[in-house]
Amino acid sequence: MDKIFKRDFKYREIPYNYTSFSDREIILKYFDAQTWDLVQALRAKRRTGRSAKLLFENIGDIFIIDRNPYIQYDIVENPAKLKQLYKRHQRRLATVKEGANGDQQVLEFIAKIEKLDEAFFRKLKETKKLQEKIFNRLKHITAAGNIHFSPFHRASHVTDATDWRVEYPVVVVYPDSVHEIQELVKAAKKLNLVIIARGGGTGLTGGAIPLLPNTMIINTEKLNNIGKIENTTINGKTVPTITVEAGAVTEDVMEYCEHQNYIFATDPTSAWACTIGGNIAENAGGKKCVMWGTCIDNILSFDIVDHNGDIITVRRVNHPYRKILPGDDVIFTVEKNKKLLKTIPLSGLDIRKKGLGKDITNKALGGLPGLQKEGCDGIIVNATFVLYRPFKYTRSVCFEFFGNNMINASKAIVEIVKTFEDDPVVFLTALEHFDEQYVKAIQYKNKSSRTEIPKAVLVVDIESDDEAKLEKATEDLVAKVKQFNTEGIIAKDTETREKFWQDRKNLSAIAKHTNAFKLNEDIVIPLEKLQDFSDFIEKLNVKKELENNIQIIGDLIDYLQERVKTEEDDVCIERCHAGMGQLLSMQSRYTDILNNLDTPAKDYFKYDSEYALRLNTVFQLIQNNELTMDYEKEVDEPLQKLFYGYDDILEKIQQVKEATGKRRIVVATHMHAGDGNVHVNIPVHSNDYLMMRDADETAATVMRQTVALGGVVSGEHGIGLTKIRFIDDETLEKFAEYNRYADPEDLFNPLKLTRDFNLETIYTPSFNLLEGEAFILKATDLETVFNSIATCIRCGKCKSVCNTHYPDGVVFYNPRNKILATALIMEAVLYDIQTSTSLSFKHFNNLREISNYCTICHNCQKPCPVAIDFGNITLNIRSILEERRKSTFKPVTSFTLFYLKQKGYYINKIFRIILLKWAYSMQRIGFYAAKPVSHILNAVTPYIAMMLKGRLPKSGSKTLRDELKLKSSNTFYVFRNKNKPVVKTVVYFPGCGSERMFPEISIATIALLYNAGVRVIIPPTYLC
Repeated sequence: MDKIFKRDFKYREIPYNYTSFSDREIILKYFDAQTWDLVQALRAKRRTGRSAKLLFENIGDIFIIDRNPYIQYDIVENPAKLKQLYKRHQRRLATVKEGANGDQQVLEFIAKIEKLDEAFFRKLKETKKLQEKIFNRLKHITAAGNIHFSPFHRASHVTDATDWRVEYPVVVVYPDSVHEIQELVKAAKKLNLVIIARGGGTGLTGGAIPLLPNTMIINTEKLNNIGKIENTTINGKTVPTITVEAGAVTEDVMEYCEHQNYIFATDPTSAWACTIGGNIAENAGGKKCVMWGTCIDNILSFDIVDHNGDIITVRRVNHPYRKILPGDDVIFTVEKNKKLLKTIPLSGLDIRKKGLGKDITNKALGGLPGLQKEGCDGIIVNATFVLYRPFKYTRSVCFEFFGNNMINASKAIVEIVKTFEDDPVVFLTALEHFDEQYVKAIQYKNKSSRTEIPKAVLVVDIESDDEAKLEKATEDLVAKVKQFNTEGIIAKDTETREKFWQDRKNLSAIAKHTNAFKLNEDIVIPLEKLQDFSDFIEKLNVKKELENNIQIIGDLIDYLQERVKTEEDDVCIERCHAGMGQLLSMQSRYTDILNNLDTPAKDYFKYDSEYALRLNTVFQLIQNNELTMDYEKEVDEPLQKLFYGYDDILEKIQQVKEATGKRRIVVATHMHAGDGNVHVNIPVHSNDYLMMRDADETAATVMRQTVALGGVVSGEHGIGLTKIRFIDDETLEKFAEYNRYADPEDLFNPLKLTRDFNLETIYTPSFNLLEGEAFILKATDLETVFNSIATCIRCGKCKSVCNTHYPDGVVFYNPRNKILATALIMEAVLYDIQTSTSLSFKHFNNLREISNYCTICHNCQKPCPVAIDFGNITLNIRSILEERRKSTFKPVTSFTLFYLKQKGYYINKIFRIILLKWAYSMQRIGFYAAKPVSHILNAVTPYIAMMLKGRLPKSGSKTLRDELKLKSSNTFYVFRNKNKPVVKTVVYFPGCGSERMFPEISIATIALLYNAGVRVIIPPTYLC
C-alpha cells in the first residue's frame, strides 16, 4: 500500500507489461480461454514459481516486441540480436521441460508456447521481405517518400485520441491524389492488406484503430485542398457552397469561410485537427448543431472510393437549406460515372429518433454510402457543403449555477431552448454546459462576483440581424434564468466572448491527474429527461464516493489488524483495537447509506423525528446537503486524535487514504446542451486493473440508463470499439446486410461495427506502470522527459501551431506524435536494460529523430490543455543525447553553421564560391556517379549514401549586395520608388536562404515591394 502505482503481481506476473492488460488478457490475446484456465490450474500447484517465471518471460518478450515498433525494428534489423532472443527462448523452454517431471499440464502449456514462439519468430524473419514486397508494389502508385514502415509513422497511427490500441499498421501511406487512393485500394487487395482511411486521428471511440496486423493506413491529410466558394442553384434558390478535399482540417475550412463572411456549420470540438473525411464518416456535430445540425444536415454531395477502386458520388436532392426536421423527406442519389445507381429516400426520423437533437446510431441509413459508416465501406475523398451567412449581431452569455445539485441547470437548459424555439428573429446558435468536476479540473475563474464554486456553467450564443431585439432577448433571458440560483454575465466585447468559450475548449484537462487516460463517451438524452439524467449522475458519484470510503476504511482495518499481530506495546495495541472499533462503526454507517440511497427518508429514519414526515429519499437528503458524509471529520480526525504521537501509524494511515482514495471513480459531464448531447468522462489510472474494470462497468451503467430514458448511446463520437456492445442486434444486422454489398471482401476498417471482434484484446499503455520503473528512468536520465510527457491527452491541438507538422512535405512531427513515439522509445530503453547484461543506450539514437524535428518555437504550449511545451522537452532530449555522446560531431553541419555566422561582405563572397558553387557542384557529380551503385553504398558507407541520396540545387546568381556593391557593415540601406508615394515602410530581413543561397528570392521580394510603393530598409550585414 506504500504506493498506488506499485505493480500488483496478483494481476501482472508477465514481465515488461506496461499496459492496462492483466496476465489474463495477454494469455487471451495469444491463446484462448482454456489456456487461461490451464495457467490458473498451474498457479494453484506452484512451488517455487521458477518455471512460471521462465515461461512468462517468453510471453512477455513476445507481447512487448509485438506492441513496440522500436524494439521490433531493432531486432529485425539486427540478425545477431534476433538469434540471441531465439536462443534465450529455447533455453527457457528446455529448462522448464526438464523440470516438468512428466506433468501433463506443464507439458501442454509448454507445447502451446512453443507453437506461439514458432509463429512469432517466423513473422520477425519475414518482416523485411513483406515490407519489400509492399514497397515494390506501392512505389509504382505513389512517391517512395509517401510510403512508410518506420516505427515513428506506425506509432503515430496505432491509436486515436482514446489511446486504446490493438495492432500496429504494417505500412502507412500518404497519397497525393484521389487517383492514387483508387490505385492503392486495388493494390491492397492484391497484397492481401486491409485498409483504414485516417485523417487527424482525433476519434474518441477507437474507430480508426487497426485491429489486424496486415493493415495499411491511408492517411488523407495531404488531400487538403479548399476550393472557392461558389453559388449553386437549389430549388430555384441561390445557395453558397464550398468543395473541399477529405484531408482538409475543419478549422482551416471554417476560417477560410469566415474570412469571406460565411459560416461552415459542421464544427466538432476537435476542429483544430479533425478532417472533413472523418467528419462525414462519423456524421460529426459540434456546438452549432443546435442551429444547423450535424454533417448530414449540411452536406450537398461527396465522393467515395469503393472496394473496386471506383468513385461513387452521393448527392442530396432538393436541399432545404436548413437543419433536417423530424417530418422531412430526405433524399439522396448514388451515382457512378454520372450514371444513377440508386435513390435513397429517408425520413427525418430515420436520421434522428424523435425528441433527440443528435443520433448517429442508425448505421445503415437505408444503404446510404459513406455517411455515418465510420470508414467501413470506402474512403471519402472530397465533399461539397452548403454555407450560411452569419448573423449581423451576436451576444454571448455565461451562466453560473450555484447550490447543492444540478437540477437548476437542467431546468434552465430546457427553459433556454424553449425560449427561442419559435422566435423568427432571434436564434439560439450555441448552448454548452460543463459541471462542477470540470469547473475544478480547468481551475475555472468565476465570471460573476460570487465566491463559491459553481455547480455548473452554461455558455450561450444568441444571434440576430436585429440588434435591438437581440439586446432585449438577451436581457430577458438573463432575468428569466435568474430564478434558478444563477448569475448571468453578458460578454461586452469579442475578447470577453473568447474567454467564455476558451473555458469550454480546455475541458480535456479533466484527465491530467490520471496521467491523461479517461473513458470518454457521448450520449444523447431527450431534453425533458435531462433533470432525471443529472440526478442519476449525481447519485452515481455519491455511490462511488461511498464505495471508495468503505474501501479506505476496509484497508485501514486490515492495516491495524496486521499491526496488532506484530505490536508489543500494550497501549498501542489498545489504541489499534479502539481505532478498529471506530472504523467498523463508520464502515457500517456508510454501507447502510449506500444500500438505502433510494429508500424514502421517513422509512430509513423511522425513529428520527426530524425526517419522520419527509418524502425525500436518502439520496435527495444528501443531494440537498441535509445529510452529510464527511470522511475527514467522521473518520480521519478521530484517528488523528487517537494515534497522536504515533507518527509511523499516522503516516501509514495517510498513505492508505491517499492510495485507495486515488482509485475513486468520478463521473464528469459536459454537453452540447441545446441538443441533449452529453459527454461523460471517467478519468482512470490505466495501470489499476480493478479501477479499469470498475470504470468500464460505470460507463456501461450510464449507457443503460441513457437507453432507459429514451436516449441513444452516441450523438457524434461514433460507435467504434467502445460502444459496440451497447448497440442492439437489429441495428448491427441492418448495417451488416448493407456492408455485405458495399464491401464484400471486408477490405475497409474490418471487424468494426460488428460483434466479431474480442473487445478484451484492446489495451492502453500505462504511464503509471512505467513510473514504477523510476530507478531505471532516473539512471538513464529519462525521468524529466517522462514527467514532461505523461499528461498528454492526444487531442492534437498542437498540430496547427507546429512548424514540423507539414502534411504536404510528409512531415508529421507534431508534439502529439512525438510524445507517442517518445513513450515507446523509453519503454524500449527499459526493456533493453532489463534483458541485456549491461546498460545499452542505442535506443537513445531514436530520440535524435524526435529532437531534430523541433524548432523550439514553444508555440505548442499555449493551445495545450495541460500546458506541455515540447520545445523544453526537446532541449532536455538534446542534453541527454549530448551527455550520452549520441549527438556526434557533424563536420558538414558545423561548417554550414560557421558560414551562417559570418556577416562580412568579402568572407561571404569567398564562402559562396567554396560552399555553394564548388561543393554543391561536386555533390551533384557524386549524385549521378553513385546512382548505379547506390545499393552498395548503402551497405558499405551509409553516411555517404545519405549525402548522395538527392541532388542539391544550383545556387543562385550574385547577391543583392554583390550587384549593388553594398559593402558597409554599419549602414542601413533604403530602397524607395521616387515615382510613387510611400504607402508603408518595412524592415526586411531576407534570411540566410534567400539572401545567401538563392538571392533571386530576396531581390524579387524587394522589387515587388518597391513597385508597390513600399519603402524597404535592409540591415547592414548578412543576418541569419
